[in-house]
Amino acid sequence: MKNKNETQQWLAGNTPLCCVLRLAGPLANIQNKTMKTTLTILMSVLTFIVFGQDTTYYDYDGNKVNSLKSCHHYEVIDRSNPDTNKVVERVYFKSGQIKSERNYNPYSEKKLHGKRKEWYENGQIRKDIDFENGKLNGQLLTHWDNGQLKRKDTYKDGKLIEGKVWNSDGKEAQYYNFEIMPQFPGGINDLVQYLGKNVKYPKKSQRKGIEGRVLVNFIVEKDGSVSNVRVIESVNDAMDAEAVRVVKKMPKWEPGMEDGEKVRISFNLPIKYRLN
Repeated sequence: MKNKNETQQWLAGNTPLCCVLRLAGPLANIQNKTMKTTLTILMSVLTFIVFGQDTTYYDYDGNKVNSLKSCHHYEVIDRSNPDTNKVVERVYFKSGQIKSERNYNPYSEKKLHGKRKEWYENGQIRKDIDFENGKLNGQLLTHWDNGQLKRKDTYKDGKLIEGKVWNSDGKEAQYYNFEIMPQFPGGINDLVQYLGKNVKYPKKSQRKGIEGRVLVNFIVEKDGSVSNVRVIESVNDAMDAEAVRVVKKMPKWEPGMEDGEKVRISFNLPIKYRLN
């Protein structure tokens, strides 16, 4: 049995765990029950956290990899909000410094609702953007890596009300749009002509009278090249493969821009097969 001083230490919460485990008699029984309750609560919290988050690792090109060691950045999906429609998506640099945070509601539609934020790797805030129901609504603020304000736009229900931009020295500059989508060389009409000229209807599907739409997703890289081509809505193997072939051989696009900088942008392209 421990002496009076040690018992008083335990009551004050200062006794090391190994000492508490060696207590005997009624006091030990009370302590053991308390510990079991505490451990149960802690395990419940830990389980909630583990099941409430999904972590995925990516290389620089956005391809999934298996571990933190081989990644460029990693994404944590926080599903711990009682409202399962509300999901927070956070991306971290390999160092652990936060890279971006996006609030979705509902997540199933990837509809932004709330803040979208981005940071430089040095921890400086890069973008702070307000969304409501998937549309820009409120302020859109961006910063240079030296902390200087770069852009201040005001949006209402997805429409730009007013905006100003500054250079890295703080001098106001000529305004330019925050987002510019990638463009096929020559524009949409030339894209339609390219598809019409190059897509070959698979003979077997044609004989069977199969029609449909293949939806192809790809990345337009910063240099305009096309990468990560994949089918997200299928018709059949032959028609899918033909759509992928044609997309892969496309010429370089005009790259997308965000806040004056070239960015990688995901693009969905529907390719329709229709018999006359």
